[in-house]
Amino acid sequence: MLRSRLRLLSCALLSLSACGGTTAPGPGPASAGSPAGQAAGPGAAPSAAATASAEPDVPEGDEAARVAEYAHKIEPVVFAFNNTAPALTPDGKKLLFSTSRDGLPQLYVADARKPASPPTRITTPERVVGAQSFDGKTIIFTSDKGADENWSIFKVGLDGSGMTELTPGEKLQRDFPVAGDRKPDQIFYSARNLTSPETTVYAIDLAAAGDAPRKVYTDPVQGNLTDVSPDGKLGLYIRVTSATENTLVVVDLAAGTARPLFPAEGKVAINDARFAADGKRVYVSTDGGGEDSFVLALGIKTGVELARHAEEEPKTAQVDDIEVSRTGKLVAVEVDAGNQKQVRLLDARNLRVKKTLVLPPGTGALGRFSHDGRRVTLTWATADHPPDVYAAATGTGRVSPLRADPRPSLDKLPAIEVSTAQVKSFDGTMVPVNVYLPAGSSGKHLPVIVSYHGGPAGVSKVGWSNGARFFTSIGYAYVEPNVRGSSGYGRKYEMADNGPRRLDAFKDIEATGRWAAAQPWADPQRLVVFGGSYGGYTVLIALTRMPDLWRAGVDLFGVVNMQTFMRSTTGFIREIFKVEFGDMEKDAAFLETISPHRDVAKIADPLFVYAGANDPRVPRTESDQIVRALRERKVPVEYMVKDNEGHSLARRENQIEFYARAARFLELHLGAAPH
Repeated sequence: MLRSRLRLLSCALLSLSACGGTTAPGPGPASAGSPAGQAAGPGAAPSAAATASAEPDVPEGDEAARVAEYAHKIEPVVFAFNNTAPALTPDGKKLLFSTSRDGLPQLYVADARKPASPPTRITTPERVVGAQSFDGKTIIFTSDKGADENWSIFKVGLDGSGMTELTPGEKLQRDFPVAGDRKPDQIFYSARNLTSPETTVYAIDLAAAGDAPRKVYTDPVQGNLTDVSPDGKLGLYIRVTSATENTLVVVDLAAGTARPLFPAEGKVAINDARFAADGKRVYVSTDGGGEDSFVLALGIKTGVELARHAEEEPKTAQVDDIEVSRTGKLVAVEVDAGNQKQVRLLDARNLRVKKTLVLPPGTGALGRFSHDGRRVTLTWATADHPPDVYAAATGTGRVSPLRADPRPSLDKLPAIEVSTAQVKSFDGTMVPVNVYLPAGSSGKHLPVIVSYHGGPAGVSKVGWSNGARFFTSIGYAYVEPNVRGSSGYGRKYEMADNGPRRLDAFKDIEATGRWAAAQPWADPQRLVVFGGSYGGYTVLIALTRMPDLWRAGVDLFGVVNMQTFMRSTTGFIREIFKVEFGDMEKDAAFLETISPHRDVAKIADPLFVYAGANDPRVPRTESDQIVRALRERKVPVEYMVKDNEGHSLARRENQIEFYARAARFLELHLGAAPH
C-alpha cells in the first residue's frame, strides 16, 4: 500500500493508462498550484522568456481535421475501459469496483456471483477511486474535484440512495479510510493540508449522523495510516522521511499517543503494515535496510520478530501490499518483481508460501479477502487486455473473473509483439527495458517512442498501456526503459540516482535512447522522447543534454526548474525529494545544474507539452515556463491544457484529444506519417 502511494505521490504518472485513469486516492499530499502565468511559488525566479505567451493552443482548420482522424484511431484503445479496485460486501454477494467505462473512473455495484450481469452505477459528477463496505449496508468511497487530489470521503447505500459527504468543508488530501473488523461503525483516515507534510489521523462515527470528523493524532512527519486493529483501539502509521527511510509507529486511537514499533535501529523502507486477525501481531513488508525483501510478523507489544517470509525469485523483488484474512489463516502479498508482478498466499502463522497464483505475465494490484476468507480479489492486466477484476479461491488458487464485460473495441486493435531486454550503461549497470512492436515488424525501420516513467522511483511494467497500444497501432515502436532509480530491482538500484548520482541516471537515459536507435526495427532519424511528471522532466533533460539523439519530445507536466518546483509542489513531496534531489537551500547550486530551464537554449527539437490546470504536484507554472522559453526562441512547441484535470489524464475525452494531438504533432515534425 505505502509503496504504491509513494510512487504516485513522487512521480505521479506511471503510465497514462494506469495513473491517468485510475489514480489512487490519497497517494500523498499535494499543494495547490500557482495561477497560470505567475511565478511558481514564493521567491520563484521569473521565466527566462517572460515576454512570450503561455496560452494553450487550439487546433483549427486542416490541423483540427487531422486530429479528428487520429482521434478515431485512439478510440478503440480508450474505449477498452479499465475495471479496478474490487471489493466484496461482507456477505460476499455484491461486488464493488471502479470502472472507466463512462469515460471517468466511477463506482459500480454488481452481483458478485454473475460476472455477466449488468452492473449498477453509483452516480457521481467526479472521479471515484476505491470503495469499501465495512458494515454491509453502506459504501464508503472517496472522490475529488477536477482531479485536484483534495479527496473527500462519502457514504452511500448499496442501492445508491442517501449519498452523504462525510468530510465537507476544509479541503484536505485524505487517504482511504480503514476500520476495525469488529467495529465497522467507526472509520479512521489520515489526511494533510496540501502545503504541509504534517499528517493528522481522524475518526468518524458512522452511526452518529452529521458529526464532524474528530482529530485523533497528529504526526509532524508525513505518512499515512495503513490499518486499525480488529477492536478499533490501535492504528498503524508509517512515517515517511524518504522513500527508503520509514518508521512504523503504533497509535493509541483513544489516547492520541504513538510509540515506534519498527525498526529498532537503522534506516529501512516499509511498504505496508497490517494487523493480524487477533490483533496480537503485525505483518510488515520491508527491505530491512538491505537488498532483500521480507514480510515480518512482529509482536504488537514488543516488536519481536515471530516469523519471516523472504522473497527468493528474484531476491530484489519487493512486497508492496499485504492483505490479511479475518479468519486468521492467510496473508496475501503483492510482489513487485521489476517489470511484472506476482501474488502469493502465505500461512498467517509461519509466513510460509502456500500458493503463488498462476497469472499471465503482467501487472496488477491486490484487492481484499472476502469475509469468509475463501476468496481474495485482485486487479490484473496484460499487454493484450486492460485492467480487470478477478477473485482467487484461497483453497485451490484458481483465479476467476469477477466481471465478464464485453469490450468489442479490443478486436479492432492490431497484434503487438512484447519483449524485454537489458541495456548496458556507462558503468556496466544493466538497465531493464520493455519493448512493444507492431506484429510483423521484422525488416522495417519504424519511428520509435522511448517512454520514461515517473518517479523517480516508479517502474514501467509489461502490461496494458494506452500509449503502447495506440502508437504501435499507427506504426511506431514503443520502448520503456527502467533506468536506475526505478523500483522493484532492489534498494541499491532504487537509491542509485539520489542526489549527485542523478547524473548517472541521465547517462542511463542516453544509453537506452542510443540502444533503441540502434535496433534493427528502428529508424534512428525518428526517435521521440516521451514521459510524464518525472518522466516529463526526463524528456527535458534528454532534449537539453543529448539533442543530437532525438527528433521530437512529448512532455506531460514535467519539472522545468527545480527551485520553483520545490517551492510550489506539495509539502509531502518536497520533504521526500530532499533525499532524491537535494535541499532547496543547502543544495541550491546543484539543483540549478540539474534544472532543464538552465539549458533551455540547447533545445532545438519540437516539443508537445501537456498540463492539467489543477495539478497540485507539478503545477501548471512549470509547463508554462518551458512553453514560454521555446516560443521566445521560435522552437516549434504545441501546448495542451485541460481545466478539469490535475496531475492526470483521467477523462476519456481528454485522453483521446491528447493522443490525437500528440500523434498529429509527431507526424508533422517526423517528416511523414508512420502509416
